[in-house]
Amino acid sequence: MPAEYLDTAPSGGRRTAADVRARLEALVSARFWPLCALLAVFALLLRLPTLASRSLWLDETYSAWFAAAPLHELWTQVPLYETHPPFYYTLLKGWSALFGRGEAALRSLSVLASVLTVVLVPVCARLARLGAKAERIALLAGLFLAMNAASIQYAQQARPYALQALAGSLAVFCAAMLVRALATPAHERMRPWRWIVGLALSAGLTMWLHNTGMFAAVGIWTGMTLGLLLATPGPRRPQVLALGLAGLGALLVWSPFIPMLIEQTASMAQLSYWIRFSPRDVKSAWTVIAGAQVLHYPVALLVLLGFAWLWKRARAQVWLLACVLTLPILALGAYSALVKPLFLSRLFLWLGPLGMVLAALGLNQLPTRWRLPAVIAMLALSAYAVLGFYRSQTEDWRGMLAGLARDARPGDLVLAYSNEVQMPVAYYMHAGPAVTYLPAPFPALGMARRYVSNAGAPAIAPEDAARVRTSLAGHERVWLIERRADLYDPDHLVMGELERGYRLMHELEGNGANIYLFEAMSAARPSNPVPGPVPEPEDRLYAVHQRGQRE
Repeated sequence: MPAEYLDTAPSGGRRTAADVRARLEALVSARFWPLCALLAVFALLLRLPTLASRSLWLDETYSAWFAAAPLHELWTQVPLYETHPPFYYTLLKGWSALFGRGEAALRSLSVLASVLTVVLVPVCARLARLGAKAERIALLAGLFLAMNAASIQYAQQARPYALQALAGSLAVFCAAMLVRALATPAHERMRPWRWIVGLALSAGLTMWLHNTGMFAAVGIWTGMTLGLLLATPGPRRPQVLALGLAGLGALLVWSPFIPMLIEQTASMAQLSYWIRFSPRDVKSAWTVIAGAQVLHYPVALLVLLGFAWLWKRARAQVWLLACVLTLPILALGAYSALVKPLFLSRLFLWLGPLGMVLAALGLNQLPTRWRLPAVIAMLALSAYAVLGFYRSQTEDWRGMLAGLARDARPGDLVLAYSNEVQMPVAYYMHAGPAVTYLPAPFPALGMARRYVSNAGAPAIAPEDAARVRTSLAGHERVWLIERRADLYDPDHLVMGELERGYRLMHELEGNGANIYLFEAMSAARPSNPVPGPVPEPEDRLYAVHQRGQRE
């Protein structure tokens, strides 16, 4: 064994806590990369259960739908009605071309991003040459993030949040290193160019991955500005130049999306959006950062201890990280209260790695005898939250649509609203009766009615009742696929037309979505349903998309 790992205490002497810490740090330093590899494997193993067993939920089928569209359409037509940038869908399109369009394949891009984010935490400490103690704390933070239930949940979704967490974490790290470089006396100062370039690229990507990424940029640049102004003596000119160049670079990276964002903002202003915001919802952002509600107070306490340690040693970093951790949440909350409700807790997944780093730093400030019990408690609570996620249920489109395709008969009518359900139907129902989407196939653009989640998904209006009556003529059995009737048909116009001449025979419930089977009151109750598959185009996902565009 190398000499640095041997007990250096005098013969017969008692090993001190400082000796133990020194040996541990030496061991971590020498075994750093194998420990990072073990951390990556551990994070991956936690993100694999239920990856393929869960059905895609509606938003994930949106991802599959847009990833199947041609690139030209994805970048020119889709932004006219979709409320997300096309960058993630483009990445997913390339990924699915390589690995397929199955559930696990679509989600594996998020799994990869999540595992990379976990490993990024200790790797950044090594690349920044922060020392053995910082690397040990960063490995602990990576362990906390590996077991963070929210990180695991969004790693198992074919949505952009895990990728945004990776890009956002890189942006925060580069911002912290840039502040550190600029706060150092001139004769000791590291060249800040790599941090300027890294911040420009990572912040630009963060904004490309979600429209609300601009709030992340506001938090980062405000924090850097306050940290340098309030906690460093200057000189100011190189500080202003560095922050300005990084901001200009991020703006240039993001600039191709700005015209799309302007159009999307104008479109969203007309939506009767489904989100309802309350100031109490701000607390839900902390749930995502901490990983679960059960970790609210333990993580908050440790984060405060971490800030207290930084306040004594690196006040510029305190201003930066405090702004990053709070301003995006408060700014989006204010926007949701005053302009348009957009506040969703998952939009703050990118703050989870920072929360875990601060928690690990705070845990290191506890008295030595309390640290191991605190680590065990954090891991135990995290494991409890992860098991709760594994047992949770999502929209079961796969099961419901398989049941419809199995039990449908020739001549059955299938109605569906909102027209958003065209995405899960196109993904899962490769055989079965044709579906009539109300009020029109997705995307139904420019209709004179209320729109809800995006400019392609209008609500049911009174004039749709006549179309429903016409469609029902001559059909003894009618299936109704329904999602969020409270938003899209609050007056129950479709259900009212069905109840005039049909009785409910069967219901398939899918944790947020439902499929109903109705039978004409004059018809006999069926005893042995006979499947009646109707062939569909080979690539139904995109074929139905094209049909929706034409209609």
